[in-house]
Amino acid sequence: MARRHGRSLAALVAAVVVLAACSPASGETATTTEVPAMSSTSTSTTATSSTTTTITTTTTTLPPTTTTLPPTTTTTTRPELPDIGVEVKVPDGEGPFPAVVLVHGGGWLTGDPSIMRPMATFLTDEGFLTVNTPYKLSNESPGFPQAVDDVACAVRYAAAHPNSDGTVVLIGHSAGAQISAIVALAGDRYAADCPIPGTGLPDRLVGLAGPYDVSRLGIIMLPFFGAGPIANPDAWLAGNPQRLTDENTDLVSLIMYGGSDGIVDSQFAIDFQRALSDSGSESLLEEVEGALHSQMRDPDWVGDLIVTWLER
Repeated sequence: MARRHGRSLAALVAAVVVLAACSPASGETATTTEVPAMSSTSTSTTATSSTTTTITTTTTTLPPTTTTLPPTTTTTTRPELPDIGVEVKVPDGEGPFPAVVLVHGGGWLTGDPSIMRPMATFLTDEGFLTVNTPYKLSNESPGFPQAVDDVACAVRYAAAHPNSDGTVVLIGHSAGAQISAIVALAGDRYAADCPIPGTGLPDRLVGLAGPYDVSRLGIIMLPFFGAGPIANPDAWLAGNPQRLTDENTDLVSLIMYGGSDGIVDSQFAIDFQRALSDSGSESLLEEVEGALHSQMRDPDWVGDLIVTWLER
């Protein structure tokens, strides 16, 4: 279903930031007592008297004794997680907590988790365990598929964290939204070398100002794929969320775009959300009226909308 809060934008694409009984003895034999003979001068008579003593045996049956043992409690301790370079924030109070993985943007070439720290702080204060992850940038060598591997591994980490309830929401902005969308739809294909078991598939996706159809981005994606679509068509297909929407129809998503983005055309979000809905997924489209591209990762602009959707 789609919901709009404002107007849509023109199409302009630039670099995107993108677990008993008891028985007593019974029976005695009869006892005979002989009386001594009594004598007289005329008659001699011998009399024998027999006395029988009867012993009564009483059998007492005790009720069965039942011993109830206290229930056995088995405590499963999750193994300590390896360091994969993520920033983790755990809410105050008693967990476990739903987990959120945050993926920064930066046009696939730049950026780090610091970009998403304000959102991580906001969501942690709202009761979510946050995992703010880096990923392989494309500035020195192609980012695909390692960037996707890194984010899929972070999803496994979040699900396995001792303070996590095992559910994971993946939130990506700009280029991070494009990478997050690949993981949300096909993350079980990635992160073969991740030291943490799991599928890599999140339960839900929030895409913030993402350029999802990479076929429309042209040379901007060359550093990410390392070659053009003719030279490496398999990579361009595997790395295009717009073409993967049938891969995980259990996905629930919120696709958001800024009404005044200025960098990523709103049509990317509109087309991607429509493709998700057409595949049978539950997906919601949301325009944030007046929001610039950078404001689409700002909790002051989108934080309450995200939390309201997550808590529904």
